[in-house]
Amino acid sequence: MMNKDVKGILALVVVTALSFGVIFGTGKLTKNSGESAAENTGTVQAELDVSGAENIERAVQMDDGSYVVSVKAAGYGGDIHMDVTFDESGKVINGLAVTEQSETENLGAKITEEEFLSQFSGIEAPVYLPGMTLEAGDAGEEQEDSQEPQADPLDGAVFADGTYEAKADAPDDNGFTEQVTMTVENGKITQMNWDSISEDGTKKSDLAKNGEYVMTEDGLNWAEQSQALTDAVIENQSLGFLTMDEQTKTDAVAGVSISVGSFEQLARQCMEEAAGISPALTLTDGTYEAQADEADDNGFTEQVTMTVANGKITEMNWDSISEDGTKKSDLAKNGEYVMTEDGLNWAEQSQALTDAVIDHQSLDFLTMDEQTKTDAVAGVSISVGSFADLAQQCIRQAGGETAVANTKESADGQADDSAENTQNPGTQIDAVSGATISSTAVVTGINEAYEFLQSAK
Repeated sequence: MMNKDVKGILALVVVTALSFGVIFGTGKLTKNSGESAAENTGTVQAELDVSGAENIERAVQMDDGSYVVSVKAAGYGGDIHMDVTFDESGKVINGLAVTEQSETENLGAKITEEEFLSQFSGIEAPVYLPGMTLEAGDAGEEQEDSQEPQADPLDGAVFADGTYEAKADAPDDNGFTEQVTMTVENGKITQMNWDSISEDGTKKSDLAKNGEYVMTEDGLNWAEQSQALTDAVIENQSLGFLTMDEQTKTDAVAGVSISVGSFEQLARQCMEEAAGISPALTLTDGTYEAQADEADDNGFTEQVTMTVANGKITEMNWDSISEDGTKKSDLAKNGEYVMTEDGLNWAEQSQALTDAVIDHQSLDFLTMDEQTKTDAVAGVSISVGSFADLAQQCIRQAGGETAVANTKESADGQADDSAENTQNPGTQIDAVSGATISSTAVVTGINEAYEFLQSAK
């Protein structure tokens, strides 16, 4: 009997010890995951006084002479917290870590991805986005000005009749890509739809209606919340009513509990297109290309190429190419691809469309109906929706909204740097595509950290 009791006590002691070990280990892991860049890059040699420095949360000098500044800046979904590491001069950025953010998934949240962060290694501060003017020593002033409220360009906007569409750049973690479509008739928004669609065409709205996508047992399902939100936009004829908290939730529409940040951005894109408003982009010289994700039913893949020289679009080509290299434009010219006996052939319509873009230096003129047909270019009767999407991708690349671009080369084969903004000190970096607000917040935070170091050293 005594042996059984002893064994029982020993077993209890072992279990208790293991439990404490697990708890201690978990606590240790939790503590380590929250360490700042300062703890991970070496030994802190000195703490810098940050009292009175707005948005600077901490600044230290490491034993190797480098500096780590913890700073925050207002993003789209709330404050973005960053650790910026500078070399011993306080002028060269060694690295950037985003430690906390609540930006929109697959949009602003891409500021945490390596493709964006890798730009900030070994570059000279201050930093700026394409089209951003920054005078030497004015990084802090630029940040201060950016915090001032600005008028919404959509206030009082007049919408052109047509159907407009905007979609997220990438699918979410479940493989669904969000998109918003909007129809304008007689200058008024008459229809709007927000959905999320998988690669095989499955719609989140259908899954919600069929009970296959359930968020909660109480309240509206996803499809009903989407409908309530778009109905509110149609009723208000604007997005001015749509207030959001830091998690991009809203109490402006009864029954809507889902995050609406991505909807707001996509709906805004549709409205800006309908209003003829384009972001003020400075186009960088080079050759840019965008192509469809897959071939059409006849095995042809559409692509658009665009050349920018001296900040202007000088060449553009739209074609559709088969796997063996056959071009639809050549087939049309040779009479092997005939759409109609009257009017322009496919190659001529493609040429007329790209000429119009070069003439306008934008896509603002290109209104489309529900079938993505346009009457904005004489003689063009083909659907132009895919062209508009691809051309817009090229323009965004040239405007610095994506990191992918083919640098124009001069006659001797060397990269042509004439398009760089020589008026700005520091380094130009590329914004996350479609997330200008989040990207600007990162730039603002870095520049404020840089200005702090210059005054504190």
